[in-house]
Amino acid sequence: MSTIFKKVRLQKVSEEIANQIRNLIKDGKLQSGEKLPPERIFSEMFGVGRSSLREAINILETQGFVETRKRQGLYISSLSKLIISDPLRQILEEDKEKLIQLYEVRKDIELASIMAAAEHRTKADLEKIKQILKKMEVDMKNGTIGLSDDLEFHLAIAQSSHNIFRSHILKNIFDISDNDLQYVINIMVGDKANIMKLFEQHQNVFLSIEKKDSSSARMMMAEHLEWVEQKWKIFIQQHSN
Repeated sequence: MSTIFKKVRLQKVSEEIANQIRNLIKDGKLQSGEKLPPERIFSEMFGVGRSSLREAINILETQGFVETRKRQGLYISSLSKLIISDPLRQILEEDKEKLIQLYEVRKDIELASIMAAAEHRTKADLEKIKQILKKMEVDMKNGTIGLSDDLEFHLAIAQSSHNIFRSHILKNIFDISDNDLQYVINIMVGDKANIMKLFEQHQNVFLSIEKKDSSSARMMMAEHLEWVEQKWKIFIQQHSN
């Protein structure tokens, strides 16, 4: 019987760092696409040498939890990237009509997220959404709304639902359709009335979350997503074979 037991081994510093980062990702405290501190600052935060930190990062990169982007730094990876992969991106490139099916999945996730966010959001969650909305308001007054701000707004809501799978899968949906998303947003912001409508819809969503009114939040998000879906259908009609 003694052969089934192994001697206890003290955990290496690098493994302890890797476990800590994994747990922060699992708990939703580190989100997909979030940039991690530079190596020197990061090692000081842990109180360890750079070699131990590098070893931990290598472990996490191998496991797919983090990624190093050339000339940009270290980022949290999307946990769903193996679920939604390059072959699916290729399908969307070849058949634009499949974008509507992808948008349906996005709606399913976002409508579930908005209700959970309205119920479970924290003050910190609300402040994050509010800051994104403020930036969108400045852009609107300048006659535009950027894609990155729009996507950050929706991701912040998914993150506020405190379900890491929702936020990671939604981020990946955005990633594989980024070129088409940019094209559609360009169409919408070409009309000042659309820009104002887009901001108004985001503002209504925020106010419902702020009031913790889940039914109103869902209704506001559904109205927004259905309005955008009509823009998608126009885009697909123009680009389908």
